[in-house]
Amino acid sequence: MILDRIKKLMGLGSIPDEVAPIYKGAKSEKEALELLRDARRRDEDRRNRALEDVEILQGKEGELMEEGKRENDQNRRLSLARKIKDVRWKVEEIETKVENIFNKRIRIYKEHIASLETLVALAEEPLPSSKQLEEAAIKAKEKREDLDKTVAMAEGMSLDKNAEPVLDEEEKSILAEFEKHDDAKLDRDELSVLTKEKPPDEFAKLEKTARKKERPLKEAPKKQAEEEEEDLE
Repeated sequence: MILDRIKKLMGLGSIPDEVAPIYKGAKSEKEALELLRDARRRDEDRRNRALEDVEILQGKEGELMEEGKRENDQNRRLSLARKIKDVRWKVEEIETKVENIFNKRIRIYKEHIASLETLVALAEEPLPSSKQLEEAAIKAKEKREDLDKTVAMAEGMSLDKNAEPVLDEEEKSILAEFEKHDDAKLDRDELSVLTKEKPPDEFAKLEKTARKKERPLKEAPKKQAEEEEEDLE
């Protein structure tokens, strides 16, 4: 029975009274969907007509109010007041009907229409073939392998950062020059401190020694000999 099937598909314990007769008269979910749409359209038309009646009655109420304001006869005013009361009662009755009947049913129709549209669309969707399932599985496997490669590459890069750097001969030579410059700078700093304590002749010797350390390793032997002679003097 379609009513039981609808309850199971929608996960409902019971079907609202507003739509139960529609489901009972349908032979399939698709037919039930069309019947619900028709019922919603009918109630929307009824609601619109009722709201139009409210506008007409409210206009009539306004006319009666203006007439009562102009009227001087008390009996006539009393008659107009009773007519206005009847008009207001009818307006209230129609608005209550719109809210408690039409709006309520339309809301329920919309909810069931939305659910049935989803069910019908899923039922009409063709199931994937075995070939499509196989292709999807292959694509998923390839994506997984690509992800594993990316993770492995990232881990390898992280390990490389923690490893000791490998230096070639040129890099070692440049680092040696840096260290030589550091030693010379240290000697100059010591010299600046000693100038306050050493006599002038000893200061001159220390200054020459510091300058020699700053000179390149490939300096000509002739200049080195000249400096050694100066030291002996």
